[in-house]
Amino acid sequence: MRSATLTESLALSETSRIIDDERRRVRLRARRTSLRRAAVLVVIVVALLVVWQLAADLALTRLGVAASPLSIVRSIVDDAGLYLNATAVTGWVAVRGWVIGNAVAILVAVLFVQIPALESLFLRLALVLFCLPLVAVNPILQLTFPADTARVVLTALSVFFTTLVGAILGLRSADGGPLTMVRAWGGSGVAGLRFVRLPSSIPAVMTGLQVGAAAAVLGAIFGEFIGATRGIGVLLINGLMGLQLDRIWSIAVIATIMAAVPYALFGYLRDRLAPWGASISTAAPAAGRRASRGATRVLRPLAWAAGSVVIVLAAWWAYLAAFDVSSFVGKSPTDVLAYLTSVDDAGENRAAIAGALGTTLLHGGIGYIAGLTVGVTAAVLFVQFPVVERIVTPVAVAFRTVPIIVIIPVLILALGRGLGAVVAITAIVTFFPTLANTQSGLARVPIDGINLMRSYDASRWTTLWRLQLPYTLPAIFASARIAVPSALLAATLAEWLATGDGLGHYIVGSRAESDYAGLWAGAAVLTVVSLIAYSVVSLVERRVLSTYSPTHVS
Repeated sequence: MRSATLTESLALSETSRIIDDERRRVRLRARRTSLRRAAVLVVIVVALLVVWQLAADLALTRLGVAASPLSIVRSIVDDAGLYLNATAVTGWVAVRGWVIGNAVAILVAVLFVQIPALESLFLRLALVLFCLPLVAVNPILQLTFPADTARVVLTALSVFFTTLVGAILGLRSADGGPLTMVRAWGGSGVAGLRFVRLPSSIPAVMTGLQVGAAAAVLGAIFGEFIGATRGIGVLLINGLMGLQLDRIWSIAVIATIMAAVPYALFGYLRDRLAPWGASISTAAPAAGRRASRGATRVLRPLAWAAGSVVIVLAAWWAYLAAFDVSSFVGKSPTDVLAYLTSVDDAGENRAAIAGALGTTLLHGGIGYIAGLTVGVTAAVLFVQFPVVERIVTPVAVAFRTVPIIVIIPVLILALGRGLGAVVAITAIVTFFPTLANTQSGLARVPIDGINLMRSYDASRWTTLWRLQLPYTLPAIFASARIAVPSALLAATLAEWLATGDGLGHYIVGSRAESDYAGLWAGAAVLTVVSLIAYSVVSLVERRVLSTYSPTHVS
């Protein structure tokens, strides 16, 4: 008996030792892989910096397109006090707006998930806030609040919607077994929220906080374009007006660092706090909808849409009343309607706004389509040819954290103040979210499906066309939907800073001429068009996914 016990003990000890050795080998391999990837990344970054330096020395600086890395470093060192003071001013606004916007977004997400009727009514109001053009919102806020408060509010609005959507999806990812168990044991909705929903939402919320970092820097810088005397935005405008190449590029680098550091920090915290990652379905459960009758299926969305319109108009009036905006500055929906239909110059007003809108749609539309196309193509190349991904990813990650507001002056210097610069700016805004989402969607294609295609001797491109792209359609359309307001925002910003035409210029010009009815009308028209475009993409998404996507639940 003792011999048997001793043998079992030795066997268990040997098994434990083998397991520990295997764990150490796995950790060692993972560490070596990480070091190799880091070394490759460093080599690629250094190579890109060398190429940048050579290109700048040979041609780019002389042509007034790009400053060299060394000249950027010299500019930052020589004017360190100036840059440090401006960064502190802008950073303090960005931090406050980021905290307020994210806190409100998470609170609203919890209310929406706990009380679904609130979401049906008010989510479209949140979408309206997302679609509001910063070019129009900034002067309106500046006329309503003290300058510093207006910049904080603008920053909060910049981060609100992204975090709201991420938090809602994260909280809903808990639907299923664990939440059912809490309810079965008599737990309340608050208990389910505390013990299941909130922990499950950590990855998605942290991703929202990540993306919000760049959005907060964008909002803070743009808020300084009107009425500010200090900050990164002021330096940026002064550098653009004075064609100060080194200053513009130095500010671009500083703003990128301001956005990239919190972006990387929250990515690290997400991986540490929620190593399981986020598994969020892109398809809404629809069994209840299929069971409803045809008339109800049509009338219910119309009723919710009508209710949402009423809420948006009520919010507009409430904003004017709550902040006691004077009738000279603040215009109500009826004032805007009169401006476009019944005042003496209504015809001229409509013609001016329609012409400016056509220009903006041309700018935004070309860049939007180009950004989507290039983004999807790049993601496909990354998956099909990993060496391309290793080379391009550092640049893509860097650009993803660059606030668009600092890219605009750089592209104006490179491409001039015409259509090319506006299209390039709009395409960049659309490109990076599309690249990230499409690449993520391609990576989630089930390996069993890929193995099945291989068993039929399907080529790489047949597998891509027949399996991978259809499976990735939800991610592609999610990018297309979110990119619509962003593309119009980028187009109006570029029109203001570069071309001097389009609705961006019309809105800012109306403010400069104290034509506040024109300002509010331009903002309202641009917001409505953005919402319509968003809805059209959503409609196309539902139709296409119901036919082609294997992951869609119709």
